[in-house]
Amino acid sequence: MIEMPKVEAYCSEGIGLCGKGNECEQRCYASHGPGSKGSCDYNIKPPLCTCYYDCPTPPKPKVCIGGLGLCSNACSNQCCSNRCAAKFSQGRGYCDNSAGPWLCQCQYPC
Repeated sequence: MIEMPKVEAYCSEGIGLCGKGNECEQRCYASHGPGSKGSCDYNIKPPLCTCYYDCPTPPKPKVCIGGLGLCSNACSNQCCSNRCAAKFSQGRGYCDNSAGPWLCQCQYPC
């Protein structure tokens, strides 16, 4: 087995039969670029190539912020969050007074 660099996660992919020379390494590099490693397992018949590479990182969803009016003693964080969830899919609300008045702010995926 080949030594893999320490990363959060790595993926593997079977890339066919082993050939002569360094074909596993070359095919792996062609498919997944620098940092990938090709390895041939001769312990199985027929011997097969496996490509190891860093797993792609999924893009982080964009977060939007919207206001839903004023917060109050009668409607604080939980009330604000409920209003947000009702208006925006997967929305979460909180009361914020950093801009002056106590406002209900809503974060939701755009």
